[in-house]
Amino acid sequence: MHEVNDKIAIIGRPNVGKSALFNRIIGKRMAIVDQKPGITRDRLGARAEWTGRTFTVIDTGGLGIGDEEPLAGQVHFQAEVAIAEAGVIVLVADVMDGIAPLDQEVAQLLRNCAEKVILAVNKCDNANLRSDAAVFHKLGFSNVFPISALHGIGIDDLLDEAVKRLPEPASQQEQKDYKIKIAVVGKPNAGKSTLINALLKENRLLVSEIPGTTRDSIDVHYRSAAGEDFLLIDTAGIKRKRSIKQAIDKYSLIRSEQALKRCDVAIMMVDADVGLSTTDSKIAQMITDAGKSCVIAVNKWDLISGVKQIEYREYIYKRLKFLDYSPIVFFSATTGKKIGTAMHRANHVFAQSNKTVSTPAINNIFQTAQLNHQPPLYRGRRLKIYYVTQVSTAPPKFLIFVNNPDLM
Repeated sequence: MHEVNDKIAIIGRPNVGKSALFNRIIGKRMAIVDQKPGITRDRLGARAEWTGRTFTVIDTGGLGIGDEEPLAGQVHFQAEVAIAEAGVIVLVADVMDGIAPLDQEVAQLLRNCAEKVILAVNKCDNANLRSDAAVFHKLGFSNVFPISALHGIGIDDLLDEAVKRLPEPASQQEQKDYKIKIAVVGKPNAGKSTLINALLKENRLLVSEIPGTTRDSIDVHYRSAAGEDFLLIDTAGIKRKRSIKQAIDKYSLIRSEQALKRCDVAIMMVDADVGLSTTDSKIAQMITDAGKSCVIAVNKWDLISGVKQIEYREYIYKRLKFLDYSPIVFFSATTGKKIGTAMHRANHVFAQSNKTVSTPAINNIFQTAQLNHQPPLYRGRRLKIYYVTQVSTAPPKFLIFVNNPDLM
């Protein structure tokens, strides 16, 4: 199950007025508008509302910037990402220029997703220019709207059509139905997509021996045999920092980080045949920094011989010391053997992270500790712990009242 796609992406060649349209829709001057082509580099997003429907509008860099432009590849990529993510695409052209060769190139790029494309012919400041916009039907899109982003002409009709095409918003109840949101993270080719496909018992996600097949985080609905609904988030393989050279790799890393922020439990995939690396340590640190529960899943265990699970478990805890509280499961996602153990453990750690310890029990622990191990003197003063109470769960947090915080 995917998140509702409420994004409207503004696409087009340089200097057709994309940023002016973006500013007009969001109602403020947020994007830079300039006569020089290629001013907008990255995707710029902002929330907007029209007829009671809220959505995200995305301004992109111009497609088709010449090869002499050093950032041309990244700008083109950012626009392609916006196209892939968007529920609606507004292709902007310039009526003053007519159909330019680059307009035809961009239109060709959008041919595979024509059903979500709206063509906005900009700079139609008078009736004659608005009639000239009819020629743009030659680009092959049925919905052509003559507009003037600068003067606000035709924007109402354009937004009416765009909002009508957006997917229906998910109900609040739908968002609450998931028992646990689980992010599956790990290095490229560790078997993340294979695990989810095995759980679903269908080839829902693209799987390849080529590392990096998964570029974005993908939400999938999974219902267990017990009838419990889970949200599984398949993420792109996380690479070591010096290997991240392309913009798409940086984007994938950001999306993986976002997946960790919104999940309840992280399943960290480890390739048993490859072992651990500094990248695994980085991933473990990301999970810790996000404050998430974790299950370490050792995949491809069927390829290992001569090593006992207890030995491999000690090896992992030695390398990932700050995740030594996380349970470790061993399975083969390809054969499906023991993959259910990962979900059982995810259930367990989720319950543990939401556990509440009574205040008397906590204080008994601290009082006993102080009696058995008296805190040392520091500059003539000794730490005293007066009172402890749990203030939140997932992750559990405790508030400790002491005589002097510096002594703690």
